[in-house]
Amino acid sequence: MPRGPLMAVAVDDPGLAAAERWRRRAFHGVFSVAARVSHYTSDIRAARAQVEVIRDLAYGPHPVAHRVDVYRPRLAPRPLPVLIYMHGGAFTLCSKDTHAGIALLNAQHAGYLVFNINYRLAPHYRFPAAVEDACQAFRWVAANAHRHGGDPERIVLAGESAGANLALGVAIATAYKRPEPYAREVFESRLRPLGVMPITPYLQVSNPLRHALHPGAGYWAVRLTQDIARIYLGTDGAQPTATTLMADPIRVLEECGAPLREFPEVFSAVGTADICHADVRRLEEACARHALPFTGHYFQDEIHAFHALRWWRQAARDFWRASVGFLRRVGAG
Repeated sequence: MPRGPLMAVAVDDPGLAAAERWRRRAFHGVFSVAARVSHYTSDIRAARAQVEVIRDLAYGPHPVAHRVDVYRPRLAPRPLPVLIYMHGGAFTLCSKDTHAGIALLNAQHAGYLVFNINYRLAPHYRFPAAVEDACQAFRWVAANAHRHGGDPERIVLAGESAGANLALGVAIATAYKRPEPYAREVFESRLRPLGVMPITPYLQVSNPLRHALHPGAGYWAVRLTQDIARIYLGTDGAQPTATTLMADPIRVLEECGAPLREFPEVFSAVGTADICHADVRRLEEACARHALPFTGHYFQDEIHAFHALRWWRQAARDFWRASVGFLRRVGAG
């Protein structure tokens, strides 16, 4: 369950307007309730019996944000393929604890060594803090996976919503020669993940009003995207800029040409009622333009983060079958 100052700063920062704090508390409440409910489902109970958990390893200096939990299936043969999971929460909410169930299921069903990371959250830490941390965590995992029975040559990056943005950003840093220091360090390391899984992905923080064109976008959804741009970027983000390009990783694929190095295989999934649906379509088109391997799943009328409702929604169960199948295939090497 959520704990520590990382969550307190994100939800109740006094520098935010009251309406923004209310929307973020409501959003956080939905995630927390879903996490608590899933904690008691039969599949999570079974997973806890089959997966060993090593908590709060440090990948950087921050005492909360730079921490990672490791989920290791007890009986799977070593070395294990590695999954780095980046939680969602609009760059302002949630933690590795709220997404522990997702890490457990990936370890149990896909047979991966899962590194479930925290990262610095806005508004206390604005862009590029989150993507800096994601890149740092990737390099740390690649250097330390073998200590926990993992194969650093078989890494997959994954996340949902804001975490999907970060996962795609790290993948871009491995394949594009970017000027940002944190991205340049990844590129110069010559590390290459085998796959990247942006799930229900929020791939462009700037220009939030573009979501008003989505047929399923209501007033509060558009306001939330405006909040995200203002809180994460520190501006209204109305005009995309070169300085915030890594906050909009889809724009790198669209505007910066083909990658210089082999790009990891892409798996994405989204509901058609999700405002992130358009971002997945853009991702599919960009991958096709550069002849990059892409698998997309579009679930009719499903909402944002529907995949977390596996005890309730058939579409969520279908998603898990598809994602586990992808992980098993890619991880087989």
